[in-house]
Amino acid sequence: MTDRLFYLKELTSNECQCGRHKSPRNSFCFHCYSDLPNHMQKDLWLMLGAGYEEAYDSAVHYLNS
Repeated sequence: MTDRLFYLKELTSNECQCGRHKSPRNSFCFHCYSDLPNHMQKDLWLMLGAGYEEAYDSAVHYLNS
Protein backbone atom coordinates (compact mmCIF):
# COMPACT_ATOMS: atom_id res chain seq x y z
CA MET A 1 0.00 0.00 0.00
CA THR A 2 1.37 3.40 -0.91
CA ASP A 3 1.71 6.07 1.74
CA ARG A 4 -0.94 8.23 0.10
CA LEU A 5 -3.36 5.31 0.01
CA PHE A 6 -2.76 4.68 3.73
CA TYR A 7 -3.72 8.27 4.62
CA LEU A 8 -6.74 8.22 2.30
CA LYS A 9 -7.93 4.98 3.92
CA GLU A 10 -7.51 6.44 7.42
CA LEU A 11 -9.33 9.60 6.41
CA THR A 12 -12.31 7.76 4.94
CA SER A 13 -12.61 5.02 7.55
CA ASN A 14 -15.18 4.82 10.35
CA GLU A 15 -12.62 3.98 13.04
CA CYS A 16 -10.31 6.41 14.82
CA GLN A 17 -6.73 5.46 15.62
CA CYS A 18 -7.87 4.99 19.24
CA GLY A 19 -10.49 2.42 18.21
CA ARG A 20 -13.55 4.65 18.71
CA HIS A 21 -16.07 5.41 15.99
CA LYS A 22 -15.43 8.47 13.83
CA SER A 23 -17.13 10.01 10.84
CA PRO A 24 -15.58 9.48 7.42
CA ARG A 25 -13.69 12.58 6.18
CA ASN A 26 -12.67 13.32 9.77
CA SER A 27 -9.16 12.38 10.82
CA PHE A 28 -10.10 11.44 14.39
CA CYS A 29 -13.06 10.88 16.68
CA PHE A 30 -14.38 13.89 18.60
CA HIS A 31 -12.53 12.87 21.77
CA CYS A 32 -9.10 12.60 20.11
CA TYR A 33 -9.61 15.70 17.98
CA SER A 34 -10.61 17.70 21.06
CA ASP A 35 -7.46 16.59 22.89
CA LEU A 36 -5.22 18.12 20.21
CA PRO A 37 -3.84 21.66 20.50
CA ASN A 38 -5.50 24.17 18.17
CA HIS A 39 -2.53 24.38 15.79
CA MET A 40 -2.62 20.59 15.29
CA GLN A 41 -6.37 20.65 14.69
CA LYS A 42 -5.89 23.35 12.06
CA ASP A 43 -3.12 21.42 10.29
CA LEU A 44 -5.43 18.41 9.83
CA TRP A 45 -7.42 20.46 7.32
CA LEU A 46 -4.46 20.55 4.92
CA MET A 47 -4.90 18.58 1.70
CA LEU A 48 -3.26 15.24 0.98
CA GLY A 49 0.13 15.95 -0.53
CA ALA A 50 0.19 19.46 0.96
CA GLY A 51 1.05 18.67 4.57
CA TYR A 52 -1.83 16.47 5.73
CA GLU A 53 0.35 13.39 6.08
CA GLU A 54 2.80 15.13 8.39
CA ALA A 55 -0.04 16.70 10.38
CA TYR A 56 -1.74 13.32 10.85
CA ASP A 57 1.50 11.63 11.95
CA SER A 58 2.26 14.44 14.41
CA ALA A 59 -1.26 14.25 15.85
CA VAL A 60 -1.09 10.46 16.30
CA HIS A 61 2.29 10.82 18.02
CA TYR A 62 0.92 13.54 20.31
CA LEU A 63 -2.17 11.52 21.23
CA ASN A 64 -0.20 8.34 21.96
CA SER A 65 2.64 9.84 23.97
